[in-house]
Amino acid sequence: LNMQNVPEEHAMVNPTPNNDEFYARALASLNQQMALASTAAAVDIESYAKSLVEDDHPKIDSAVKSYLSLVAARSAVASDVDVISDFTPISSVQCTFATWAKTPRDANRCALMCARTLLSTINSTSIPPPESTAEGPSTTSAKHTTSDETTSSADDEEKLKMELLQKNATQILWNRLVHSIASSNGDKAKQTKPSKVLGRDSLQVAYPYIQERLRRGILLNDNGGAVSATVSQNNNPLQSLSNELLPPVTPPKGIDIDQWEAFHTEFGFLLDRACGGSNNEKEPTAPSGTSKVEQHDDSALLWSSDKGSAELRQRRETRAQRAAEALGSVESVKAVLTDAVLGSVAGDDGDNSSS
Repeated sequence: LNMQNVPEEHAMVNPTPNNDEFYARALASLNQQMALASTAAAVDIESYAKSLVEDDHPKIDSAVKSYLSLVAARSAVASDVDVISDFTPISSVQCTFATWAKTPRDANRCALMCARTLLSTINSTSIPPPESTAEGPSTTSAKHTTSDETTSSADDEEKLKMELLQKNATQILWNRLVHSIASSNGDKAKQTKPSKVLGRDSLQVAYPYIQERLRRGILLNDNGGAVSATVSQNNNPLQSLSNELLPPVTPPKGIDIDQWEAFHTEFGFLLDRACGGSNNEKEPTAPSGTSKVEQHDDSALLWSSDKGSAELRQRRETRAQRAAEALGSVESVKAVLTDAVLGSVAGDDGDNSSS
């Protein structure tokens, strides 16, 4: 599937926030792709394309704002509050401007500038067509297989086909929204930003390309304006794409490069974790003296359907329980000391009476 093959008459030109019109144009652009799939698959993809808009909540814009609040809260206070995890973070990178900014207001300003740059990059990044990357279609090795293995292989192949169709449906919807912004000539009434319409499932497809643009922007800053698209030692195929497809995005002015990199890297980590990515395979290890209930997940503050309400409530309950246990320990110590003092006084009185 290739969005470049979509006929011009099916293109979504200047979509509006009106849902019915948006669905009609978006699904029209998928008609040709649907013809390439089976009838059952076509129905599934049509339903999937609609669910990306209707059912995927919260939206990207809301999640970025929640992440901004999380980072700002970390940066503004030194003690534990409801938005700060109680133990070493699951992610190897946890963004905070507390040690870099001079005042809490500076920290808030830095977090806001990073969030604006991230949102702007999200809404201006197109997903390149599949053939632009070095990733080719998967192939299976020719070997003797049993009937069970054949059935499993067929199921896996069908699953891969569906995942590919879903990814391309996401690509078409995402790119039409991005192009609507570019062709609107600044008319906000004609703009429908991806961050306003789509959620985490769509962003998970687009975010690797967004991160590659941000990576190139950091290199551009480090190399004094020179950056080229080359495959690095980790063989990331996205790094071979041209700067025309993935133009560099320079870091926000006045923001430390390490802080900026931590900001968008942690956001990507929390996105992946919320989507059930590889990060979920790494179960966090709580430090000595903590229980399972104390292990919290910051991704729930961004991407849960209740916008983090349940996660915050659990954290408050955990802290209240810890405070009660600590108070109980203090009271126990006081009781022991009181008994010791009273025992000492009684002993002294007995000695005095004997004498």
